[in-house]
Amino acid sequence: MNSSLPIILLATTLLAGGCKESGAEDTGRLQGVVINEIAAHDQTADAPTWVEILNTGAESIDISGLGLFLSDQYFSKKCIWKAPDGSKLKPGERLVMSTEDETLTTGIASDSEFELKLALRASGKAVDSFTRSDAFEKPSVQTARGSYQRIPDGSSDWRNLTYSSRGKANEIFNLDKTRRLGFWAWSSHVPSLMSDDCSMMKSLKSKGYDHIILNYAAFYPSARKTTLQFIEEAESIGLTVHAWIQCFHNSSGWINPIDDAGNRYKDEIFEEIINNAKSYIEDFGVKGVHLDYIRFGGTAYKHNPSAEVNAVGAVTRCCRELRELCDSYEEGLVTSAALMPDDTDDYYYYGQNHNEMGKYIHVLMPMIYRYSYGYSDESCRRAAKKFADNTGGAECWAGLTTYRGDDSKVYPMDAEGIMKDCEVFKGSGAKGLVLFRYGLGEFPDMNEYIIK
Repeated sequence: MNSSLPIILLATTLLAGGCKESGAEDTGRLQGVVINEIAAHDQTADAPTWVEILNTGAESIDISGLGLFLSDQYFSKKCIWKAPDGSKLKPGERLVMSTEDETLTTGIASDSEFELKLALRASGKAVDSFTRSDAFEKPSVQTARGSYQRIPDGSSDWRNLTYSSRGKANEIFNLDKTRRLGFWAWSSHVPSLMSDDCSMMKSLKSKGYDHIILNYAAFYPSARKTTLQFIEEAESIGLTVHAWIQCFHNSSGWINPIDDAGNRYKDEIFEEIINNAKSYIEDFGVKGVHLDYIRFGGTAYKHNPSAEVNAVGAVTRCCRELRELCDSYEEGLVTSAALMPDDTDDYYYYGQNHNEMGKYIHVLMPMIYRYSYGYSDESCRRAAKKFADNTGGAECWAGLTTYRGDDSKVYPMDAEGIMKDCEVFKGSGAKGLVLFRYGLGEFPDMNEYIIK
């Protein structure tokens, strides 16, 4: 089947036209119509069941009378959608039916074995079908924001992904298809990023920024609905959202992940971090997880009770467990971590051995905040190069501020000033840049910027 189809979005305006049996079974005209993506969820407000069909052919296809029939633990060949007379799909066109707008008459239980059949009648010849137990050796329950997808479109290879591509081309997320430019954002920035039909996000995308590292507070239950909408909007614009986790620090101060007297790691701390990451992936569909405060507060040297239990080991363990979690899914989720910029004493004071961290983390982001640490152009470039040359296999994306000053008083910079700071990292070996933060400073247009 053709896997390089044009993407033509089709609004779900073709309402179910009743489920009466069609007359003559002219399945030949339907050659090329396939079930392309399925979000099988218990019917809830923020996780509806929906099914996408696709015309993989080179000609328009009349789908009049085509039905979708569900067999599961509750139903046997129940008609849950029927195409009205005169319905057509153009080449590469997608049609999405959903319980959300009642174009599907019922949801599909997420824990059910089920079969979906495209046919003109329940007992007739299948135009296409999907059987979960046939598609997956170990059928797993769909995550809240995920879907079953043909990868690529129209192929025979089905994947159970933690994110969906409703109305868009199905593909595994690939970091190499994005620009290595992004920014950190607080949860409080979500309203402004979404205001005026997401004009700010569209503007930032047009300026070359592809990644948003969104603070953990945006994932609190009270913000769930807004954040789900934000992620959906960001992804539709072409921005990748990473969940920002604060590891060994909270509102009360630093958290020591080592029981020094007991010569052990505090397993409960690592479990909480990984469980949070799991929630952000499965409940929100983020494509990246970012570890911040993945360090000790300058006291790592005090927490080394043994060769088996020590500060470097604690930091590295967190990185390893996050990577194991992300690799347990069927797609390439991106892991990243913020680093202190002084790589001379990073493991002595902070427990950050970036060569060890980089064995597990995809992207290391040294926070080379020149105005906080009094760095010159040369010292910024030198710091970036040291990290870029010693990442343990990870990529290095240099972090820089959009303001002058320090934590007590900041002075937002204009686009020209920020661009001058960005220029410093050319030739350093850093593959990307991350700005701290949105809401301060005027982001420059980076379309002509070449990092290497």
